[in-house]
Amino acid sequence: MKILLCCEHFHPSVGGVQKMMYEIGLRFINKGHDVSVVTSFRSDRNEKTIDGIKIFSFDVNGNAALGMRGDILGYQQFLINTKFDLLIVMAAQQWTFDAMLPVLDNIAYKKLHIPCGYSGFYLKKYKDYYSKMDIYLKKFDQLIYNSTNYRDVNFAREKNLKNINIIPAGASEFEFLNIKRKNVKKLLGIQSEQFVYLSVGVPAFNKGHKEILKSYLLLNVSRPSVLILNGNYDNITKLNFINLLSNPKGTLKEFVMRILGRSSYNIKKLAQKNKDSNKKIIFENFNREELISLFAEADLFLFASHIEYSPLVIFECLAAGLPFLSVPVGNVDEIVKWSAGGVICPGKKSKEGYTSVDPVVFSREIEKLTMDSVLRKELSIHGRQSWENKFTWGVIVDQIEKLVI
Repeated sequence: MKILLCCEHFHPSVGGVQKMMYEIGLRFINKGHDVSVVTSFRSDRNEKTIDGIKIFSFDVNGNAALGMRGDILGYQQFLINTKFDLLIVMAAQQWTFDAMLPVLDNIAYKKLHIPCGYSGFYLKKYKDYYSKMDIYLKKFDQLIYNSTNYRDVNFAREKNLKNINIIPAGASEFEFLNIKRKNVKKLLGIQSEQFVYLSVGVPAFNKGHKEILKSYLLLNVSRPSVLILNGNYDNITKLNFINLLSNPKGTLKEFVMRILGRSSYNIKKLAQKNKDSNKKIIFENFNREELISLFAEADLFLFASHIEYSPLVIFECLAAGLPFLSVPVGNVDEIVKWSAGGVICPGKKSKEGYTSVDPVVFSREIEKLTMDSVLRKELSIHGRQSWENKFTWGVIVDQIEKLVI
């Protein structure tokens, strides 16, 4: 088959959708299919292919609710006139999906959509956008949802759509079956007796690093420990006259983010309140190999993200056998039921769908897991086994292929 993947961002951009589309595309190539991806233009993208996936880019941005700009007609003509057997478009609220909707009837090949959670579903600015969504969804041959109980799949059920399929997300067997250990702990000067907490996410504030750090500062355990926060900490925009002239938009944005307390800079400043010599805080932005090694070396993963769908980082915890503590965000509570690989800490959800957690409560749950080595071992074993059986990308792409062949 000739397969076209459609997503707003792709290599060298980093993120959950980018990772999923790359992994799905790679598995289809390994099965002998011809795979292309259509995505946003990037001036720093020098490759026309990556690992056999051909890249087509269009200078388009935005979405239907907030406005789209660029070569929209060129993209639509590409979809209509280029011969493919299957189209897979991931995520609503972005241009590769939204610009496709007016021409769906003119696309002659099979169309599959992975909605990816509808992050703006409860926001007023997306009310009209979602009022017509069911009309478009009926035009897709198949819909894939990563959760059995989330706003996107519940919307589809309420509209009595018939093309609903539940296929979870996953983590790469190429990366996690035989992890190449880099001994990152040694490189960081972490001693064997130190308990290692890990959290990973960009942007750091939205991924709950501020709440995690506050919880860590409250932590009351006797053993020495290290908290590693991996995110966008090495490229914080400096607030000076030179940066204001060269990058006025970015510098002003950083200024506003600091005032609101939402910058990575604010999180690093908060760490300075640590007066406990038994606690060490490390801010990093590891490369992929180092990060995978650290998943295998850490003792407990901490996740306090404000909004998610089906976070890949949790599946990567399962793959590495790394027990996790998470707030009830996205479908993580469902992943816990599927895998028995982690624990949910109580949290609150706003009417807009954002999750928050009290650092006192989160700290208490961290303490419990830190002191219970037996439970952590059980979580590690169950998580790893469930990933091997159900949540590798190889298993997932087999299920997708069966829908379209």
